[in-house]
Amino acid sequence: MNSVREHKFSDALRGLKNLPHPNVVRAIDSKMFSLDGNTVFRYKPEVLASKEYKRCLSLFERRNSVNSSDKIMMIMNAIFSKEMSHQDELAQMAADIVREIFDIPEHVNLLPDFISPFEDTVEDQDDNPEPVLSLSPEEQRKMREEIEKRVILNGLVHGSAMHIWKSAHYIIKEKIDAIDPLLMELYNSYTASIGLSLWMISPESAMTQINSNGMTQGQNKLEFEEAGEAECDIKCSGVNFPVLLHEVTKGAMDYLICRGIPSEYSEEELTYYYAKADSYENEYWHYLLSPELWTSFTRAADMTTQELPLAIARLTKLSYQDLSTIMKACIDGKDSGTLKLKEFKIV
Repeated sequence: MNSVREHKFSDALRGLKNLPHPNVVRAIDSKMFSLDGNTVFRYKPEVLASKEYKRCLSLFERRNSVNSSDKIMMIMNAIFSKEMSHQDELAQMAADIVREIFDIPEHVNLLPDFISPFEDTVEDQDDNPEPVLSLSPEEQRKMREEIEKRVILNGLVHGSAMHIWKSAHYIIKEKIDAIDPLLMELYNSYTASIGLSLWMISPESAMTQINSNGMTQGQNKLEFEEAGEAECDIKCSGVNFPVLLHEVTKGAMDYLICRGIPSEYSEEELTYYYAKADSYENEYWHYLLSPELWTSFTRAADMTTQELPLAIARLTKLSYQDLSTIMKACIDGKDSGTLKLKEFKIV
């Protein structure tokens, strides 16, 4: 019998007055969620979850936010009315902030745009296994590993974007205040409220809302001039400025991790690869677990944001096993993460 008691998410929540939805706690405690087949997200999900939940709860309490869906909708409407005549200006600000933070090169065109809160942004995903069934068992194993590798990289994409949308608007506070002095307060309340509300709904309800477009308030898409070329248009859309910041960041990070996409896959194999690795079912759990994955990585890397793209590019070249080894070490702590990042010459 193992004498070392396994840590649980529920243990880390003891003493807190506000708790996540019981189904979220149960899923993480039992390690039964859409990312549970991935060696990194299955490693210590209670650590990723507890740190991010406490961060979201603290932010919610500090920003005097609201936990009612009706009130959140009122905040969204207030933001929309104040942004409406300044959307072009705000869209350019979003692109400029992300380009500066991550030192995005000029040949990458960031093209943000505002959309209606009621615009349909969910696209179908084709996870038909037929292209994979024609592969040999060894080829199938390699594809599964490539899919799980992209899941980890997607975690860095989502994690960075979740951090940016909560705080990046402070970089241009003076410009925001010039548009309307109440916008900063609205942004703070909105981002903190959404951040905590993700924890307060069941995973089943979250998936229903994503599929019905209830939680999908933006999207991004990469379009390359030619296959394999660096020239790229990143088209991003969002219902308001914080969401647009989130989507532009995701788009920029998607560009950085695209170096890890296997070049030998057929179009059908790529479709399956994307559908599995980028599944909407994964997206909800990335919201909860990936922000701390990103934080643990950046803490261990100890680099400026402008230096991070090169480190991420190096991560994309690793195997699933090596990438997992590094990210698990980062979760364990700054010192162990730094050691592994140096060992694999990432930093």
